[in-house]
Amino acid sequence: SRGIKASSVCVAFSSELQRAHETCELALASMAGHEQETWSSERIRRDWRLNERHYGAVQGLFKNDSTLAEKYGADKVMEWRRSLHGRPPPMEHDHEYYVPPPAPL
Repeated sequence: SRGIKASSVCVAFSSELQRAHETCELALASMAGHEQETWSSERIRRDWRLNERHYGAVQGLFKNDSTLAEKYGADKVMEWRRSLHGRPPPMEHDHEYYVPPPAPL
């Protein structure tokens, strides 16, 4: 068999996103192959720091959209895309992709 055996992996990491978790499960199950051991979700650790970056007000727009550069400036758009510290403008509540935070318990 080629690659890593499932039995040699103690824990796997995925982002908080459901599709990332499911992809991780599929990859680990595929790795297990013919081994008797099956993977359980308890061995997958979710970590928010692996989540995709949120682009605020420009979320959902194409990075090469000329209107972005016209509105904010090409240098600013490149800073948002390439810098760890560049922050796009925040998303307004009326943005089509806005999801309100969960209510406190």
